[in-house]
Amino acid sequence: MIKGLYEAHLPVRNMQNTLHFYQKLGLEVAHECEKVSFVWIEKGKSWLGLWEADQVNIP
Repeated sequence: MIKGLYEAHLPVRNMQNTLHFYQKLGLEVAHECEKVSFVWIEKGKSWLGLWEADQVNIP
């Protein structure tokens, strides 16, 4: 049985817009650079990795 998730990753088209979106939802930025950033889902327990890419379509 899955009891939690520590880390997940998503490709994004525009890092600044994406970070702004997640900050408006109340998530705190844990790490930020030009093409890769992480936001805490639950601080110290789980986070979301965001990777800026040209191709963001996920099948």
